[in-house]
Amino acid sequence: MEQPISFTRKAAIAALVSLTIASLFLLIGYAADFFFLVFGGILFGVLISGLTSLFSRLTGLRYSLSMAAVCLLILLIIGATGWLMAPSVSQQVDQLSQSLPQAIRKAESQLAKSSWGQRLLSGLPSKPSQLLPEQKDVLSRITGIFSSTLGVFVNFLIVLITGLYLASSPTSYKDGFVKLINPPYRERVSHVLDECYHTLANWFISRSITMVVVGVSTWGGLVLMGIPFAVILGIIAGVLNFIPNLGPYIALAPALLIAFAQGADMALYVFLLYMGIQSLEGYILTPLLDKKFVSTPPALLLFGQVLLGLLVGLVGVLFASPLIAVLLVIVNELFVKDVLEKRHAV
Repeated sequence: MEQPISFTRKAAIAALVSLTIASLFLLIGYAADFFFLVFGGILFGVLISGLTSLFSRLTGLRYSLSMAAVCLLILLIIGATGWLMAPSVSQQVDQLSQSLPQAIRKAESQLAKSSWGQRLLSGLPSKPSQLLPEQKDVLSRITGIFSSTLGVFVNFLIVLITGLYLASSPTSYKDGFVKLINPPYRERVSHVLDECYHTLANWFISRSITMVVVGVSTWGGLVLMGIPFAVILGIIAGVLNFIPNLGPYIALAPALLIAFAQGADMALYVFLLYMGIQSLEGYILTPLLDKKFVSTPPALLLFGQVLLGLLVGLVGVLFASPLIAVLLVIVNELFVKDVLEKRHAV
């Protein structure tokens, strides 16, 4: 028969849980860069390791040779894609950069025809010069942009190298971590780590499928509607679909600006196209993929994106989905199964 838990023990457990949660948030807040660099490296390592394992099973090659072949194939695919699409994409990017100011002016003129549009425009700067920095600030802003770009490049290299190291020998890293655990719990922790790995691998599969479907559908719909820059807008829609909930709306902005240049009715059609694609993706494709691969409650995902976005900015929003998927596995395995269900069974 289960013994009742004393008030002192309950208070100690509540204090420990509260302290753990507070420490986690402090760690994310003060060491966010390090935390997300490590997590990004783990994500990339899972991607390379999963592709390598699949290639090894299909070809019968050793893991090391399979990893080298996978990396070479990825480089070849990226190079071939860039060589085939670079001229068209580069041309459309140049044209888009030249057309966006005209599209903005056309959108302003369209908005000025309605009372609500005039109220919206009244809150924007009336002179273009107000959007530009003073001459004395130009050098400092250029320096800041260069520093930020260099930081992004260095972080990308760290994630890339970390992922390759982890993917080169995933078992040794997992075993090394498990050795830090008390021996009676090592087998259980090893199982949970395997579940986290499979969850991240399945998350990658699900996200990749949705990105390709959304990108191709957007490109095809824009081509049929006669909207210019369909290739680059389709790529933007596919890439930003990596960020659930928020990414599709960010991708919609440039498409609406371009459509406004051809009339308000065309902008409405583009809006309906994007919303239709997102509805099909959100209500049909994603539930089917979640049932097959990984399931993350949409409300919890949105809450996590907002919370991590407030804590660490864009990086938190970007990594919210895989991070929450892993946390759900850990909570389900170590708390729901090992604590709640075992206690109820007793």
